[in-house]
Amino acid sequence: MDLGAIRNEYGAGAIADLPDEPHRAMEQWLAEALNSEAEATAFSLATHEAASGLSIRVVLAKSITAAGVIFYTNGLSLKGRQIAQLPDAAGVFFWPKLQRQIRFSGTVTRVGDSEADTYFASRPRPSQIAAVISKQSEPISEYGMLVAEFERAQKEFAGKDVPRPAHWGGYCIALEKIEFWQGQRSRLHQRLFFERNADGSYSRTWLQP
Repeated sequence: MDLGAIRNEYGAGAIADLPDEPHRAMEQWLAEALNSEAEATAFSLATHEAASGLSIRVVLAKSITAAGVIFYTNGLSLKGRQIAQLPDAAGVFFWPKLQRQIRFSGTVTRVGDSEADTYFASRPRPSQIAAVISKQSEPISEYGMLVAEFERAQKEFAGKDVPRPAHWGGYCIALEKIEFWQGQRSRLHQRLFFERNADGSYSRTWLQP
């Protein structure tokens, strides 16, 4: 399939003044994306380590703070194991209707148990049960077995709180390098790059497209 003839025109907007703190700038763009994009909180997450190589998948951001971008997952999954071996990662939000993306990367740390418990308790009950029974990234002979295990667990936890599995929790990607990208006409896209300095402040640099 030749896709070379597919061309989309850019130029829906421009990068206006953004806050000096990248997480504030990310919050600003995310707030605008929530009004136009179906899954505005979704971002592609890249992790890697020597044994299994490079992996990428889409996850949902649950919080953006000065500390970084926080998402939750099963720590025994492929991404969890990779982060345990090599605790750094990269992510990218892409909002096609706004013709924007944000790339970011940095060191990954685990969210504290208390914070993870609070978020887990806020999830819909079926999602809690799914987190308990799923051995994420592990093979299964047929999908029906997973459904049967879910139904069994629903009966087991009937009338009870569902406890957060110890291996399930939150991860925070520090905002060490961040790039704000805005599509422009003639492919002269705007790229504003932030990099954290040793003192915690950020440098700002315009990059060529």
